[in-house]
Amino acid sequence: MTEQRKAPATFPLRFANQGTRDLLHLVANRQGLSMNRLVQTMVERELEVMALGLEISLTQTVELLRSYRGEGRAEAWAAFAEAEALPEPLRAQRVAADSDPFGVGRAFAAKA
Repeated sequence: MTEQRKAPATFPLRFANQGTRDLLHLVANRQGLSMNRLVQTMVERELEVMALGLEISLTQTVELLRSYRGEGRAEAWAAFAEAEALPEPLRAQRVAADSDPFGVGRAFAAKA
């Protein structure tokens, strides 16, 4: 049984700028490479650089997250608990259903 070789994946490349294609053709000829091989080499090189930059950025983010230990959290919770023990700034009081000292009911009852 013979093993069938898969054809490499293709990716159509269109140049928005004809000058870019012309320059690629010139450089590929000077380097003794096909345009396809030159593009592959350049893309691989650029992707490695970009991937390294992404890795560095993600590593820095992970280090920042690791360094976060929540300084001040205990103090913040203690301050919250102390504030909860204080008397409420406004005392709630029950009012009669027909009482509307601030006119809220009238505002909703008014026709637009």
